[in-house]
Formats: sequence, structure tokens, C-alpha cells
Amino acid sequence: MEAVAWKHFRSGDTYFYVVQINNIKGVRAENRVKKDFKDWDFHGEGFDPKKKAITLMFRRGFTGDDDWIEWAREFPHDLIEVGKSGKKKPYKLGSDYKNSRRGRRSNVGK
Repeated sequence: MEAVAWKHFRSGDTYFYVVQINNIKGVRAENRVKKDFKDWDFHGEGFDPKKKAITLMFRRGFTGDDDWIEWAREFPHDLIEVGKSGKKKPYKLGSDYKNSRRGRRSNVGK
């Protein structure tokens, strides 16, 4: 599974983001995604007959970009945010953020 997110629109102080999860194969994986997004509004779905995979989209409001990034860094799968131009945002989200090394390298053992 892979996920792509983008800022959909702003209403007052609330920023609405859409997350699209691609290549969901099987009912068990689909149910897991729906459970992970139970607090989100269902926004759309699609099906790829060649890959036999489902695509699901969900939408939710956040109080700001910091609130969004905090949630996105805890997302358990690969997640990429794209801007209005379609280019990938430079920061790491999802499993990329969890697997990245932060801080200085340790000189232990040298």
C-alpha cells in the first residue's frame, strides 16, 4: 500500500487534507485501512481491474499544518504529500519518518 496526501481546501481556521491509499489488495487490507481512518470522512474509491487493487480516499480537517504533520508522521505506511504543483513535499512522513535517523551519529566503539 502507498498513500498520497494533499491539502484540499481551507475553511476558516481548519485545513482539510485528503489522503488517497493506492494498491489495497484483499478484503482484510481494505478493512484495516477503513479501521485506521474511522475518524475521517469517506471521500471516494476506485478499482484497478488489472492489478485487482482498490483505491480509497478520506478527508479530515486539521487545526493547522503542524497538526497535520504530527498526524502524518505517525501514519504506519508510506505517505507522500504533494503540493498544488504536483511536486512532492521535501519532508518525510509515515514510515519514512519513523525509519529515518535523527540527531548526531554516536561515536560509540570508535
